[in-house]
Amino acid sequence: MLEYTADAAVKAAMARAHAERGQVLKQAWTWLFGKKPVPALRPKVSRWA
Repeated sequence: MLEYTADAAVKAAMARAHAERGQVLKQAWTWLFGKKPVPALRPKVSRWA
């Protein structure tokens, strides 16, 4: 961990930024690996038929 001297406002801002980064990463993982419809399970019916 990085050692530094900071007042309470800086520490609170860094904690808030850390939490926001965690939320963004969670949303990115959900978007990448979340449930998506599997195209192989859909019936192969031509729209032109």
